[in-house]
Amino acid sequence: MRISFAWWNTSLSPLAKPRATPEQKSLAWSVIEYLTKHAKIDCLALGEITAEEVNEFINTGQLNDYEFYDGTFKSGRLRFDTGVLYRKEMLHLENAHNIISSRGAHNLKVANRIDFLTPYSDRLLHLFVSHWPSRLWRAKNGADRHVLGLRLRDEIEGINKYYGGIADVILLGDYNDEPFDVSLSEQLLASRDRRLVRKNPDLLYNPFWRLLGESAPQVPGKNNQSFCGSYYYASGRETQWHTFDQIIFSASFLGLGDWHLNEEYTMILPLHELGLAFANKNEIFDHFPILSVIEREESDD
Repeated sequence: MRISFAWWNTSLSPLAKPRATPEQKSLAWSVIEYLTKHAKIDCLALGEITAEEVNEFINTGQLNDYEFYDGTFKSGRLRFDTGVLYRKEMLHLENAHNIISSRGAHNLKVANRIDFLTPYSDRLLHLFVSHWPSRLWRAKNGADRHVLGLRLRDEIEGINKYYGGIADVILLGDYNDEPFDVSLSEQLLASRDRRLVRKNPDLLYNPFWRLLGESAPQVPGKNNQSFCGSYYYASGRETQWHTFDQIIFSASFLGLGDWHLNEEYTMILPLHELGLAFANKNEIFDHFPILSVIEREESDD
């Protein structure tokens, strides 16, 4: 049995403020259509989206197999812009709420927490969907980024304490930080080292450490089309690419629970249409979707 997860920052409506033209909506719909109808993604988390846009996509594409969790939420000046399409036959939503952390006089949006039950296990899958602030507003390694990592870590530890062990937790989103940045590697404790995570299950495993470099090797005489991240920033000085989009797993998915991460399917999906849009300064798109899969053996009972 397999459940597939994907995240895509659509770029349509940052902070839930629509900005897309009809043509850009059409391109976004083609990506969502590919992910739902062709890639058969069971759980598709979306960023920079409004509920109205998702419902428009659902009605246009007749996504009758999916339900939509609307994570767009406004609290004072704070605005979430995320939501999740999930396949009804695979996932049943049990609980959901938004996680907000205060620091001084302002609030930070940490994540949408969504608890799913599957037909194949009595253990909940705890999903955390995050879209952390841009580095234009929160500097790299700034204090707010430390707080975001720590508060998300606190939520996970709270779930583990409730169970008296390691829960099935999946984190995904656009963190506007790389896997090696302090907020994720040291505050969230998301490691690259599978063996160490199995030895110390309080750690998380981040397979997107493996996707920091060029996707194809340099070979003399060949002009390989390559990318080296999930997010393209045309004005970058040291690099135009960053791996800001990630899916991170608790230790239970490394052979310590019923569900197992199949890392063969963990990837950045370089859709051609989006790649062309990245090169057009008049376009709004700058993120590729990312994918991952968990599996479990079916019971003989």
